[in-house]
Amino acid sequence: MSILIRKAVASDLDSVEQLYEALLDQLEHGINYPGWRKGSYPLRADAEEGLAEDILYVAEIDGRIAGTVMYPHTQDPSYRTADWQIPYDSPVLTLHILAVHPDCRAMGVGRALVDYADTLARERGVLAVRLDTHENNLPACRLYEKCGYHYCGLVDLGLEEKYGLKWYRTYEKLIR
Repeated sequence: MSILIRKAVASDLDSVEQLYEALLDQLEHGINYPGWRKGSYPLRADAEEGLAEDILYVAEIDGRIAGTVMYPHTQDPSYRTADWQIPYDSPVLTLHILAVHPDCRAMGVGRALVDYADTLARERGVLAVRLDTHENNLPACRLYEKCGYHYCGLVDLGLEEKYGLKWYRTYEKLIR
């Protein structure tokens, strides 16, 4: 089994939406580490925006979309308060809405999507990859730390009123 990571195309949107829905269904009936909610986040509109901005990627296994992520160069303004290893204004790549289909858990899809950020960062000449995850998303925290990311502190993304989630752990990996 090999995992192919590629830039998403318009014909992938239905599959990405189905992946989000399957994941949200599972989170609704189990431990919801990321705090995502069905009908709220992530949505097809998020994937459409990522596609329009040319930052949406998918991971395929045997021609089926097993995971998705966005790799923007923008950072949330609240990132200014994190204790980064390099200055906030440095050229960076960020990971956004990393999602793995529940049927593809423990197959290395999340790791492949995180590792692919290193490849893109090197190609684009940025100095680091940054990301955030809800403070209770312990499986994601373990993944990022296994992939060589450095914990840089908690930030308030201003999502408490909308989603009931206040604190997010920030991570950074320097690219050499």
